[in-house]
Amino acid sequence: MVRKILGIGLSVLLLTACDLNKEPETQEFITPRDQYGARYSVGDLGGKPVNLGREAPWVEYEDNTGFVTGKKYKRQTRTHQSKIQAFGFDMRYTDGLVLVVYYKASPYSEKQYNAEINLPDNHWVSVSVYADRHYNGDLSTRLINSTLETKISSKKILEEFYFMHIYLPTDEYEYGLQKYVPHPEWVKQNKKLMAKNTGSNALYNIDDLYVEKNETGKVLTLITCGDSEYPIARKCKQEFILEPEMKARVTTIFQKVHLQDWKIIQLKAKKMMLGFIVEPKNFKGV
Repeated sequence: MVRKILGIGLSVLLLTACDLNKEPETQEFITPRDQYGARYSVGDLGGKPVNLGREAPWVEYEDNTGFVTGKKYKRQTRTHQSKIQAFGFDMRYTDGLVLVVYYKASPYSEKQYNAEINLPDNHWVSVSVYADRHYNGDLSTRLINSTLETKISSKKILEEFYFMHIYLPTDEYEYGLQKYVPHPEWVKQNKKLMAKNTGSNALYNIDDLYVEKNETGKVLTLITCGDSEYPIARKCKQEFILEPEMKARVTTIFQKVHLQDWKIIQLKAKKMMLGFIVEPKNFKGV
């Protein structure tokens, strides 16, 4: 009887030891939870493991086929190997306040957001992050294809379509950014169509383009800013890459009146992004 008990005890110890010696990737993943007790949206973002909390109200993974096909989506178990394609959040760049709309969270950020977002000089920034299949991080090629150097269209095709979406560089710099202007033929045709259809002399869907380059000419930042008769609609869209920290492309949308703060906005968004990265010791969760 004693031998049998000892044998059973030894077997239990051996099984326990084997379980403890399992490789981390074979152990069951426990999704970590945030300060509200809600599960993080975890995944691989541009080669880095991240935990996304309630400040990120939407997260797209590589298998979110329902977004584009209309098929019924079946929830998947996520780990830090799950490829995140995109996600977004809103922040006030002056103080870094992030919008969190959740019943357990403080209502402060939501109240601040609702009170300010419709002001034409509000400081709120809408941030979207793209990785993996949505990365598209070659901003230099993107700029080339928006100028007369484009390899996408021949000059004949450009002429036929009045050089639509083609920009010309200028020697003018604003806030450290080189300014590009819409091709004059594009502007001329746009005004003609607007006058014919609406009687207005305003431009439709034509933005100014601002570019940051490094000393070798590589494009680091692209910013497009639109004009509108409505001040609240005058917005800028900034794009930059997070490399080498992670292979991700970031867009920030903010009021045009704050164009001079584009670098501050970029740094605040980058700081927020890097804060989502978790250390390997936290992979298993809590």
